[in-house]
Amino acid sequence: MTDSVVPRTFDAVTVSTVFVTPAMIRVRFGGAGLGKFESTGVPDERLRLLFGDGAEQVARSYTVRAFDPRGPFLDVDFVVHDGGIAADWALRAKPGDRLELSEARGWYGPPSDSGWQLLVADMTGLPALTRVIEQLPADSRAFVIATVPDGGDEQTVATQGKVSYQWLHTCLPERGKTSSTATPSLPQAVRSFSLPDGPGHVWVATEASEARSIRKYFHRELSWDPTRFQIKGYWRRDKERWQQRYAQVHDRIDAVREQAIADGKFGDELARIVDNALEQAGL
Repeated sequence: MTDSVVPRTFDAVTVSTVFVTPAMIRVRFGGAGLGKFESTGVPDERLRLLFGDGAEQVARSYTVRAFDPRGPFLDVDFVVHDGGIAADWALRAKPGDRLELSEARGWYGPPSDSGWQLLVADMTGLPALTRVIEQLPADSRAFVIATVPDGGDEQTVATQGKVSYQWLHTCLPERGKTSSTATPSLPQAVRSFSLPDGPGHVWVATEASEARSIRKYFHRELSWDPTRFQIKGYWRRDKERWQQRYAQVHDRIDAVREQAIADGKFGDELARIVDNALEQAGL
């Protein structure tokens, strides 16, 4: 019997906090504990932040927005919202505050023949999306579809690539005012996007049900090969109610997942199989 591999963790110290936009706060971590941390270099790499102590400790997954081994410094962007343990911590964080974090892992990797990319995200995926843009090679072509509360939360970054942006604003109109047009959802905006000619790559980071809808569009309707898209759900709407319903069918879903893994399925192909099982179970 072999021991299970336990991910390494690192002690990090808060160096500074700054609002990148009104709805996004960036925390810079440093300290000797990060001396052995290694970035994968993959722009959507994520790690786990551990809040609390002992049995009360909870983990939340976040993108590494930037890492500089010379500090060492590690930046994490938090979406400002009510009720989130991580967001509440970030809003209260001050220099010297300590936090434990894990190793990072990334997935982004477009096929080498991709002539263009479609990058899709809500606010939770925006840190990874902007990092992807920063790393685009010269003369590469990318199209962004992203949701933010309003114009003040739009983010553009320096890049060698050629990037077009479509920003969807999710804030409701001011009281007493009406909007002449409804903001489309990310799945609707993706469906309305005119895909360029030639081989491309689609990267998506958004709410789980939206990610599933977009994955179905490319795989089922457009018959794209799974190597052409990387579509991940970063969070789940109505999570508690969903978990209650999932608890009733988890044995069935686990069996489907285990069989798919045994059959050599992984990545987006594995996600598609599990999505189909969830859909058949009414989830």
